Amino acid sequence: MNWVETEETVRFNEVDEWGIAWYGNYMAWFEVGRMAILRKFDLLPGQMVDLGYIAPVINLRCDFKHPAVFNDLIIIRTTVVKPEIAALIFKFEVVLKENRNLLARGDTTQILLTRDKKMVYRFTGELERRVSSMVNFCKQQT
Repeated sequence: MNWVETEETVRFNEVDEWGIAWYGNYMAWFEVGRMAILRKFDLLPGQMVDLGYIAPVINLRCDFKHPAVFNDLIIIRTTVVKPEIAALIFKFEVVLKENRNLLARGDTTQILLTRDKKMVYRFTGELERRVSSMVNFCKQQT
């Protein structure tokens, strides 16, 4: 499976009074990773709207394994899996850069709606081409 990797540094404003990264920041880091992979396949939110769609998140899960601390260099690893219906399912890992220790793992699911909020059950046209390209990239063995 291929992953898109994005490097970040844990900033001072992201840690709590115990000096560890506040749990809500992991969701923000997932979003950084999601935007990186979407950018690579011309599927950023504005580009989705231009194609006539929106994709709200309907599910988010995060399992915390080890805390990040101020000034840690982290890698946000993002991939996408082939959906059964018109949905986008992203998987994430946040790891320490220096030793690749796993800090957190999670996923998000987004459904596909038309701009007037009607549910879409299968990808078609240009959107299907772009999503298929992203899924095919991610399912390749590295």
